[in-house]
Amino acid sequence: MKRSRPTISDVAREADVSVGTVSNYLNGTANVRKATKLRIDAAIRRLAYRPSTFARALSSSSVVDKELDRSSMPRLIVVGYTSVDYMCRVDVLPHRDDRVTAHHIEKALGGPAANLAVATAGVGANGSFGVDVELATALGDDPDSEWAIVELAAKGVHAVAIRAPANKRLSRCIVFIEPNGSRTIVNEPFELSEMDLTDHFDLSRSDRKSCLHIEGYHLDGMRGSIGRLKEAGWLVTLHSAGLPETVRSPSCFLQLLEEFDVVFAGDALIREILDIRLSGNDLVNAVDIQLARLERRGALVLTLGAMGAVVFPPTAESPVSLAALPVLSVDATGAGDSFAGTFLAYYLNGATLADAAQYAAASASLTVTAEGAQGRTSSHEDLVEVLKEQKLLPTP
Repeated sequence: MKRSRPTISDVAREADVSVGTVSNYLNGTANVRKATKLRIDAAIRRLAYRPSTFARALSSSSVVDKELDRSSMPRLIVVGYTSVDYMCRVDVLPHRDDRVTAHHIEKALGGPAANLAVATAGVGANGSFGVDVELATALGDDPDSEWAIVELAAKGVHAVAIRAPANKRLSRCIVFIEPNGSRTIVNEPFELSEMDLTDHFDLSRSDRKSCLHIEGYHLDGMRGSIGRLKEAGWLVTLHSAGLPETVRSPSCFLQLLEEFDVVFAGDALIREILDIRLSGNDLVNAVDIQLARLERRGALVLTLGAMGAVVFPPTAESPVSLAALPVLSVDATGAGDSFAGTFLAYYLNGATLADAAQYAAASASLTVTAEGAQGRTSSHEDLVEVLKEQKLLPTP
């Protein structure tokens, strides 16, 4: 029987590290500890491993990493969901027992955390407002997981597998897209159980600004790491989508604003949690009144879809409203992820909350003009150009 050629997953298993760590080491896309390098080298020798076409593609496609020195840039670790998305464009969402023919079914990289990480890295693709982005996620040992690592690296994101799924493969997601850009998402369960990020990253304090960003889905599992990183001087930010029921009350949500430096939340979630039945300026005023009860808080960034966003600063300053761009929506998937990722790229590089939100609102607007959550990623130069056209460019 012919012996199969060893893969990067075999090397990772032999060295007792993640696939992402092996990939980062082979291609020089992230720092790897000396002891880990020695284990990987030994595994490569034992297995007589030669880089696959995936690894060769990674070496040639990681233009962002080769041209830019990211070691002095602000650092962002994003924790959460990565998936392979199957996007189905249909005339109308099917009902029970229906059979419909899609205009097409396309495969793309997705998942809220991956979308956000790619958006952050994309802003600095040409050097301006660059961020050293790492994605802590669950990856298997299947071809899709290896493909995801290549795709992420090509977009300037270092993937680090902090957990292997039970089925040993990348999570899958089906996205139905309707003509007006509305989407219906069916995803597999994805859980990152309680963990210590110090097992996977060097989190010691450095002279560069560093930030941990988590999704609401993983809030409970990240509690220990949140405390340790805050003590080490890191910023900690939260995307409130997927918040557990235990914190979906006014008092608990307001407590999150005392714990996190920045919280991103959509208007539907805010209305639900804070029990507000208002919209427009009335909604903004009602939220501002609730926040005034807190002695100390982080910033709340309220996203309003096509209406833009509102920033509630962590002080007594008045809320600031930022406009979205007038665009035709093709696919709304990932707009919120694009917003948060772009915001962090600017905020970690010293932009004000309001300026970061204005760039973020523009980026989210452009995201919905293409199919797929990562179908259109905007660089700083792209955003400057479109904001100038709309006379919305923040004053330097």
